[in-house]
Amino acid sequence: MDQFHAHTFRKILARNMRIRRAELDITQEEVALRTGLTQAYLSGIEREKRNVTLDNIQKIALALETTGAELLNIR
Repeated sequence: MDQFHAHTFRKILARNMRIRRAELDITQEEVALRTGLTQAYLSGIEREKRNVTLDNIQKIALALETTGAELLNIR
């Protein structure tokens, strides 16, 4: 696990969320409405400040019309 740290996974997730939102042309606020999570929480994830749970990754993935695996995949 030397190569990948929790911070690295946060960075990958944050980047992929921003990319996917741009592809769908939706705001954090729209993702918040779709997930039931707050916009502030989503912002924290995208700024790599939040340690997100697997359950919330799944909610975000559904809202972004993708999979959790894709959100954690290095692009």
